[in-house]
Amino acid sequence: MIDLFFKIGLPVMMIAIVTLVSHRYGPSVGGILGAVPAKGGPILLFLALEQNTSFAATSAAASLGGAGGCGVFCLVYALVCRRVSWPLAGAAAYGAFIVTWALMLPVSAWGLAPAFIVTMAILLVSRRLLPEAPPMPRRATAKSELPSRMIAGAAMVVFVTTVGPNFGATISGMLTTIPTIAAVLALFTHAQEGPDRTIGVMRGMTHGLLGFASFLTVLAATLEPLGVVRAFALAACAVVAVQFVELRSAFRARRPAADVRADVAADLALPDVAE
Repeated sequence: MIDLFFKIGLPVMMIAIVTLVSHRYGPSVGGILGAVPAKGGPILLFLALEQNTSFAATSAAASLGGAGGCGVFCLVYALVCRRVSWPLAGAAAYGAFIVTWALMLPVSAWGLAPAFIVTMAILLVSRRLLPEAPPMPRRATAKSELPSRMIAGAAMVVFVTTVGPNFGATISGMLTTIPTIAAVLALFTHAQEGPDRTIGVMRGMTHGLLGFASFLTVLAATLEPLGVVRAFALAACAVVAVQFVELRSAFRARRPAADVRADVAADLALPDVAE
């Protein structure tokens, strides 16, 4: 049961939380939360326990290329989602992820520091090139929305966690970072809420991926010398610190007057429960 919770339950819960937060506080805030390693972290933990710390450290280092690929995934999806339907946008974004990860393989062979520097550069450039998203008012979550997103996320996570360990540490590292939560959020938001809100989610995801890259780097550097418990504790501290800074920046961003008026109108339209 614990195994199932960490491998499947936690990522699926994260999809539900990010959806609700995105509707309440805006897609950028939801996207930042969506980049928390709710899938990659548990997968690497189980690799360390079921294989060994060396295998997991190699997977974490290889995952850096995937983290950079996730940034390119978000960038490409945001660039094309206003022009094409969600299946084509998803195919283009996944293609960009695979190409980026393949190009990062030789960089990973140079060592952890070069891989981290190149990954951070990819993420920062992706952030710079992302299109602007118009301010979006908060919205109610449809009853059918969460179950459909959670089922899709569970199916993708089951595939990744089942297939990954059969192909060695490097492929496991790539599959650890293959966009699952990001893909579910992108595809469903695009299909149900339109491209503008999707771009906001992708912008938030790209900001949050800086914390994910830091998490992977700390794990790759400390798993063997420090062991599983201390390495994951340090990596968790790293991602919490980075995500805190990003979330604080997103919350403190000044909201346009039109957005505020839209929220006030939505509040006035709600029925008074007390009556």
